[in-house]
Amino acid sequence: MTLFRNRRAVKFLLPALSASLALSASPLVAQPRQGAGTRDGASINGVDQANQIDCQGRPAEVSGSGNRINFIGDCPSLTVNGVDNQIDILLPPGADLRVAGVDNVVTWQIRGKGKPRILVQGVDNQVRPSR
Repeated sequence: MTLFRNRRAVKFLLPALSASLALSASPLVAQPRQGAGTRDGASINGVDQANQIDCQGRPAEVSGSGNRINFIGDCPSLTVNGVDNQIDILLPPGADLRVAGVDNVVTWQIRGKGKPRILVQGVDNQVRPSR
């Protein structure tokens, strides 16, 4: 892939780009000691947020950088885009789990038996079952 030939440049530029996009988003909701960004249901967009979120049947989505999110409840799917996000989630068997970007870590558990349908794109992303 020509786009990711220089990993150092990618690791430097993507967090800066994510931060500038998140900071220019409107409206911004400042969270005490938890970074900045927006939240709409089970969708998170921002920088350095640390939250536990109940999906309540909605798809889980994370965009931005440096977020630490623990999704609980009924999450039918997960989509992650960004840099250096750490996500924990409980999914139903066969759920879509999509990760794109750089250095994201997703730890998943399945309700019952089976596995999620996993699609990983980008550089140094890790998607693994919980131990």
